[in-house]
Amino acid sequence: MREELIFSPNRLLTWLMEDALPFWAVHGVDYENGGYFEKLDASGAPLEEMRRARLISRQIYCFATAYELGWQGPADEIVHHGLYYLTSKLIEDDGTVNMAVSSDGLIVNRGYDPYDYAFVLFALAAASRKLASRNEMLKIALRVRERLVTHWSHPEVGFEEGTPRKLPLKANSHMHLFESFLAWAELVGDQDHSWQSYADQIAQMAIQKFVSPKTGAISEFFDGSWRALSDVKSQVVEPGHQFEWSWLLARWCRGGNDKVVFNVALRLAQIGEDYGVDAVRGVAINSLDGCLELRDGQARLWPQTERIKAWHELSRHELSSPYVHEMASSRLLRATQGLGKYIVDIPPGLWNEAMDLDGEFIDQPVRASSLYHIVCAAHTLDKVSMPVR
Repeated sequence: MREELIFSPNRLLTWLMEDALPFWAVHGVDYENGGYFEKLDASGAPLEEMRRARLISRQIYCFATAYELGWQGPADEIVHHGLYYLTSKLIEDDGTVNMAVSSDGLIVNRGYDPYDYAFVLFALAAASRKLASRNEMLKIALRVRERLVTHWSHPEVGFEEGTPRKLPLKANSHMHLFESFLAWAELVGDQDHSWQSYADQIAQMAIQKFVSPKTGAISEFFDGSWRALSDVKSQVVEPGHQFEWSWLLARWCRGGNDKVVFNVALRLAQIGEDYGVDAVRGVAINSLDGCLELRDGQARLWPQTERIKAWHELSRHELSSPYVHEMASSRLLRATQGLGKYIVDIPPGLWNEAMDLDGEFIDQPVRASSLYHIVCAAHTLDKVSMPVR
């Protein structure tokens, strides 16, 4: 019964609304100390850890989006619970984002990571769509963005990983900045073109800097001049990120008739599928090397959700041919079935985080951060696509 529940997009949405969101609303929110718990054990009991800005932001996104999806639970309360914690504990008045606080709210890491800035911006956008004052969220978002741009802009393009400079530079943080800039561009539209301009900049970075001219895949790590690591065997190509970049780039070129970018997005999804999906287990694996050969054959949950998002976007994109539409629709179903493997045969609302090479699940805590990936996939399946550009 539960296995059948997961093996279609509609049933994935049902599981999210009926099992996952109610469970995490009770067990994932720290109503005593504020914020959200980072991890739960197999019984659903919280494991105490420091509270990261990125996790608080992800959970705000999850419950703000749950409200949009029609969830009848206390989304408003949970979102404002997280926003208060985020803005009072982790974001300073000048827009600085602190990485983490202890469970009792004391700052334990004032370090900088563009990944945290990306998710803070993403959370503020999600909350302002329905559940929070857009003007207030935009004021905070602009301060956060200004802090990022003023202090950590790369001299050529994009953003640094630290001050003093930390290498390697990373594509992944830019992928999530791209996601957050697109989210704000969709919200403000013609009122403020700067969000779209930042999104455009990262889209061009992806095409010109991140995509390998030899394989068509996006690499993860770069030197200080945005050159991929020279030793291809030491390069890392993550199938989950091929799918995620595919989804974002396809979103970015909606309405623009940019066939070149669309073809890049399609190629990224095909690389993820052809080289990064294990045919026996039916799941997307963790990583390849720069030659697209196996590097890590275990399979975490989150790449399965990105596989869903990419093929869903490509299946209904205005630039998709009938062949691409049919192929993408078929792969979307297989991707949803792959995700379903992580959710069946465990307590409702929980999931397995990782699968080993033999198809067995690895015993480890359930990460609250994975809910973001699941909710984002569900939102992609549910919502009507609107032009970004």
